[in-house]
Amino acid sequence: MTQSNVSTTATRGPENIPPIQFYSVELMPLADGRLSVGVSATLCEPIDDDDFELVNMDMASARVGTVEEALAVIRDAITSVH
Repeated sequence: MTQSNVSTTATRGPENIPPIQFYSVELMPLADGRLSVGVSATLCEPIDDDDFELVNMDMASARVGTVEEALAVIRDAITSVH
């Protein structure tokens, strides 16, 4: 029977961590009855071997006429990264 070394597996981080931590969606009603929609992503960027920085990146921005169109902008923005 083989035994794994717990101390070496505990210090290793998870493999292939996605850089995107979360998405932010902004919806704003416009004076003409349309909607402004913006999507941004917060990424975790490595600075040093053991230090990271959170960086905000704009993903999409559009003026749309319907909520369905706003959802399409959001869907396109978050699926274009993967």
